[in-house]
Amino acid sequence: MDSKFLLAVLLSGAVLAGAPYASAQALAPTQNPEHYLGPFPPSPDALPSGSQLANNHKPHVKVYTNDNLPGAAGGDFDGTDFSAINDCDRNCFEQVRQLAHVSPASNPEWKRDLLRALDPVRKDSEWQQFLRDLYDHHQGFCQIGEEKREELARVADPQNVTARELNVDDKYDARFKQAQASLAGLYLRQRPLQQRFAYNTFSYQFSQLQVSRIQNAPCPAQRYTAASPDDPDDP
Repeated sequence: MDSKFLLAVLLSGAVLAGAPYASAQALAPTQNPEHYLGPFPPSPDALPSGSQLANNHKPHVKVYTNDNLPGAAGGDFDGTDFSAINDCDRNCFEQVRQLAHVSPASNPEWKRDLLRALDPVRKDSEWQQFLRDLYDHHQGFCQIGEEKREELARVADPQNVTARELNVDDKYDARFKQAQASLAGLYLRQRPLQQRFAYNTFSYQFSQLQVSRIQNAPCPAQRYTAASPDDPDDP
């Protein structure tokens, strides 16, 4: 056999044998090779951790600041009567149904199911105490904001920013931070208490709606106290 022909055959065989490896390399992404997992299952380090998955189900935490006080619209719960937090009219029924993703066509008895699901939430004393504490914290933020507005009304110059005005800002920024830290501690109680209602999507979503009602309730009407002529704080 011609030696040149034999050499050509051997070389072509080597190329064909290496083709699968070359194809596999071509499939791997070149821009982000660290993300390529190949044909093998990803390592545990490449998967989301349990804490990352749990973060998707953490309760929504309301953060209050000087510029983020509750607005003027409170929906079904206006914040003036805490006992109304357990009310649920037809509009509330529809809200809970939508939150629970229940189709009336698939469950014609959904209203009766929801009605029965309200009692466990209303009768859970620890959950009710959590709502009460959350409500009191909400009112506390409103009070801080009102006191700041009253103090600024006494010392602020509408034409110029003054040192006294900035001192008021600093004073109430510190109070807001302290109140927010207390609120963060309160939210740690929310999830374990809400898990009691997780067996029933209507119960759970009603409890979530209650928290949202408190978070979005408007502050009471502002009250401004007129400073007396001999008020030592009067500029």
